Amino acid sequence: MKHLSHYIIIVAIAFTCALTSCHTGQQHHTGTQGDTLVLRHAEYLTLIEYTGYTEVQIHSPWDKGKLLQAFRINDNDKSRYSRVISFTATHSSLIEEMGMLDALIGVCEAEYIANSRISEALIAGRISDIGSAMTPDRERIIGLDADLILLSPYENASTYGNLESLGIPIVQCADYMETTALGRAEWIRFYGRLFGKGHEADSLFNAIESQYDALKELTDTIPEQQRSTVLFDTQNGSAWYVPGGRSTMAQLITDAGGRYIFDDNTKSGSVPLSFETVLERGQQADVWLIRYNNSRQRMRLHHLGQIFQPYTLFSAYRNDNVYGCNSAELIFYEETPFHPERLLHDYIKILHPALLPADTLRYFHKL
Repeated sequence: MKHLSHYIIIVAIAFTCALTSCHTGQQHHTGTQGDTLVLRHAEYLTLIEYTGYTEVQIHSPWDKGKLLQAFRINDNDKSRYSRVISFTATHSSLIEEMGMLDALIGVCEAEYIANSRISEALIAGRISDIGSAMTPDRERIIGLDADLILLSPYENASTYGNLESLGIPIVQCADYMETTALGRAEWIRFYGRLFGKGHEADSLFNAIESQYDALKELTDTIPEQQRSTVLFDTQNGSAWYVPGGRSTMAQLITDAGGRYIFDDNTKSGSVPLSFETVLERGQQADVWLIRYNNSRQRMRLHHLGQIFQPYTLFSAYRNDNVYGCNSAELIFYEETPFHPERLLHDYIKILHPALLPADTLRYFHKL
């Protein structure tokens, strides 16, 4: 494994703090000579720029006032690192978008990756599939000789399959817990600095923010009575998982001029509900948005009724107002977390088509 002194110094929760200046589980007080970078939307990230390095503070989404990680990104590490493992398709695609695909050597759950360039690299053997994000293949990770692992942290998770014992620096990507779409997208500025592309990342985010705000302005004055109610997804096993009322999906619906039927929920992640609960709240919803994965064919309205006959009880089904997004053919999950302006465009086109009369849908299709 390469010596980390030539790379970004990163310390995960279980790493010994002797490797670098590391503070976890408590507020980290910095010197006065640093300039805190103004982040306009991100809640769980702080970037403090000093001469020669940037200090990163990743805040706990579950324990207010505490940190998941604090570490430095050194400005003069031109080589950065060249062997990165990403546990999520979202961060893998962002690495590709930033022009750093050659640095990506391992991904989890490759069968769900729709990004064509990453898929091609997997087929060619330039990128390895290390298995499930929850139970990754440790031996394969060891064999890859990685410089860095990017993964999403979870509440009360103190270890990641004992990955810390491998001695590979881990970055805990808590962006998915942000409660606003632009808040999550603003983490691009951190990942840009991580890859030595801070200026490019700032420019990219500024463009995303500008486009998002311009779209949102189209719906700002829509009165409440003209805001369609929205239901998400379908039952999976014994539970129907819906976006929490403080999730980015819920906020996107509001910004698109709609009303999310569970907007009173206080969770930011997915919430498991019974079919009866969703039917009670969502039977009269105006629009039904379904995200699914089917490599064989696009879903049609009659398929939905065949899958589960009680779906026909929903007004959106009866009124032919159901839209689907097939993640097997589109880079939906890879792209939308850091490009919410593209998803907002689709939602506005669905809920208020007259506002974007000449535009087409990017992700969704009418069932």
